[in-house]
Amino acid sequence: MRFSAVVVLVQCAAMFIYAASLIVSQFTEHTSTLESQSPAANYVNIGTATFLAIIFGYIAYAAVSTLKGNPRATGAIVLVEAILAGVAVYMFRGGVPLLGAATLASAVLALIGIFHPATREYNEARYAQRKARRTQ
Repeated sequence: MRFSAVVVLVQCAAMFIYAASLIVSQFTEHTSTLESQSPAANYVNIGTATFLAIIFGYIAYAAVSTLKGNPRATGAIVLVEAILAGVAVYMFRGGVPLLGAATLASAVLALIGIFHPATREYNEARYAQRKARRTQ
């Protein structure tokens, strides 16, 4: 489980770097390639960076709390990993196979750790402890 948390934190770091690059490009050489007459089309980079920071900020919080021995939001992590696996497919089709392979490999590694039998046993033991405390 902790291995998955480390993999997820590396993914989050990569997304935060990408979000930072979007913010930098927004205020430096940004020219929109969107086919839109809306003035909002000029702010896609900052909007995307904000969205990524919110989503991956929460996922990073879940991974850090897992590393501290208090796993949370495993479902959210599984959802993000499934999305990243789908994104990897589009990376292969889009002509960046090495980045697609790295993305797919990290998603698979994180999912293997989350669904590992030892992780399930740990989560079941924690649930039993919480349930016992409620009934006392």
